[in-house]
Amino acid sequence: MAHYELNLLDYWMIIRKRKLLIGLTAVLVVLFTFALTQATKSTPIYQATARVKFDKTSTMASLFLDTFSYSYGNAQETQSEVIQSVAVVEQAAVRLALVPASAPDETRRSRDYRQIVSSLRDKIHAAPEKQTSIIAITATSESPVDAENIANAVAEAYRAENIRSRNRMVTDALDFVDAQLAEREHKLGEAEEALRQFKEREGQVFLTEEAKAALSIFTELEQEHNKVLRLKEQTSKQVAILKRSHDLKGLPSQRIFTDDTSTLLASLNTRLVDLLQERTTLLIDYKSQHPAVLLVDQKIGNVKLEMIRELESKLQSLVDRDVTLRDQIDRYRERYLGFPQAAIELSRLEREVQVNAELYATLKTKQQELLIKSAERIEEVTIISPAVASGIPINQPKNRLNLVVGAAMGLFLGVVLAFARESFDTSIGTIEGIEEFLKVPVLGIIPQFDERELRENAAKALPPNTSKAVMEMFSKLPCLVDPASVLSENLRSLRTNLQFANMDRTTKSLMFTSVGTGEGKSTTIVNLAVTLAQEGKRVLLVDGDMRKPNVHKRLGLKRDPGLAEALSGATPWSDSVRTVTDLMMGALGVDLVMNTPGLDNLHVLTSGMVTRNPAEFLSLDRITRLIQEMHEEYDMLLIDTPPILPVTDAVTISSCVDGTVLVYQVGRIGRSALRRAKFLMDHAQAHVVGVVLTNVKAEIAPEYGYIEYSYR
Repeated sequence: MAHYELNLLDYWMIIRKRKLLIGLTAVLVVLFTFALTQATKSTPIYQATARVKFDKTSTMASLFLDTFSYSYGNAQETQSEVIQSVAVVEQAAVRLALVPASAPDETRRSRDYRQIVSSLRDKIHAAPEKQTSIIAITATSESPVDAENIANAVAEAYRAENIRSRNRMVTDALDFVDAQLAEREHKLGEAEEALRQFKEREGQVFLTEEAKAALSIFTELEQEHNKVLRLKEQTSKQVAILKRSHDLKGLPSQRIFTDDTSTLLASLNTRLVDLLQERTTLLIDYKSQHPAVLLVDQKIGNVKLEMIRELESKLQSLVDRDVTLRDQIDRYRERYLGFPQAAIELSRLEREVQVNAELYATLKTKQQELLIKSAERIEEVTIISPAVASGIPINQPKNRLNLVVGAAMGLFLGVVLAFARESFDTSIGTIEGIEEFLKVPVLGIIPQFDERELRENAAKALPPNTSKAVMEMFSKLPCLVDPASVLSENLRSLRTNLQFANMDRTTKSLMFTSVGTGEGKSTTIVNLAVTLAQEGKRVLLVDGDMRKPNVHKRLGLKRDPGLAEALSGATPWSDSVRTVTDLMMGALGVDLVMNTPGLDNLHVLTSGMVTRNPAEFLSLDRITRLIQEMHEEYDMLLIDTPPILPVTDAVTISSCVDGTVLVYQVGRIGRSALRRAKFLMDHAQAHVVGVVLTNVKAEIAPEYGYIEYSYR
């Protein structure tokens, strides 16, 4: 087997050879792509995007705490999850009128309510833009207007939720002050009413200056004591709340309220609120045992421990202050026990009115401060770009692009299959490969021809009323019908090459055979016989294929009598030979035979009668004697035989002739069959003159000025 390095021309020839496979593959892939594109067409989906800016606000205390703590995750990523949280989506659903604004808890827990919120959440996606503090809120819907409304509603709901979350301490403090203010207003009214009734009942009550001074100091001490008791009670409750929720199993979201914004306790409380909000956000996507949630839990525990220590220290100082104030109050109480009862009652009532009035005034002042703070609310979210409806769906199929990509993929796949098919092709497709494999020269090349074109040429050379059978017969005789054609030139080139191949020895008889059927053996030998006769040689064309004879069909002659009768001894072989007279009387006709010079040198011996077992006639002695007799009468003897592998007729005859020509159709027969045929001929000591290649695809190269055939 010969091995050759493939160059660009070889690759190009492989592509040309397998162009039908490549084209068919490309067409199939394009059709599949088109069908898949049509099948995947669905309801158009539209998309709208709103962009918000998130700027985290920080105090000095929170910055100080952040310095000594590790914050898990990215702020923008966290806020993106907050945007997709149930709280924000629920508020967006309220804004879109999908759910009622003030739904009771039973309605909110219902399946339909949760399904509405969940379906709306599935249409939302939030993601931060790289290297910025901007978050893109994208909404998808089957309507462009709905997508725009959903994106804007979520952006507004997120902004409102952020404001409510960041100003929750102010809101809670305002609610507490409002409740205390109403209670204190009620107590002040009761104290004023009691003082009025006392004065109406007792009239004027007079006290000395000493009694007034003692009562004044006593009143101040009681006011201070009441304040300490109130602070101590508040601090005790705060410590109890923190200790009860420290393990995160009771009320993990509880926190304390303090109206002192200048102490470390207020900073710790702010830090606690931020951590609880971060934990709530993480629980949207993670379970409570996730490492991120556990890390936040640890931070919350550390902050609560610090707050408990701070509150316990404050509580201890309040207890000490309470003891001191009680001692002072007891001493002053002993000093004014000797005073008149009416004076003491009047002092008590006035003190009660004064205390309630002062507390009421203090709460009123605190309410105004909180109202100002609520008006100056912290806003971390700014809507910088509202969503705008787009009329182009995001799932619009790109038919043209898909078809172009499909065509490119089809061509690529076709080329791959072509080279794969070529690699699995066991036939030999090059002159060098055949000569190296068989060790014999290639004598001729019969190019691939168009049968329709041959029939058209035959129709031009024949009368208009010629039957299809005769026209089909003439189409196989290009040397007669169209002697100037490329096919005729190649047959004449084969004739010349045969003459040069046998210059070193006398060759008067040639046998033509093939490896398998249908390789163009009979057509080649008939046309070669015509060209030899036209050269002036006396040629005898013998049809040695008594199984499926074709020579008589090609020339329009009768089958019998012929070779079978000559071998059986029924008639002499010379009596069965057809001459130019028989050709004129046959299907060729007088005009064609008379107008074709040299046909009088062509004699034909057909296969003869139909026999059940042709092998019994092929006696080696009979064939040898018969061929010797024919040598004496003719210049060239051409014998058409059956294929080598199916039957042994050709092997028997090959040992009796001067040379054997093997007809091989390119790409039809594998290497193993070709090797077996050559072995059988060598074993019979046959002289293989050369090989004739048929069905070779031709390529015209006009730059050389003549017709050149490139083949594989």
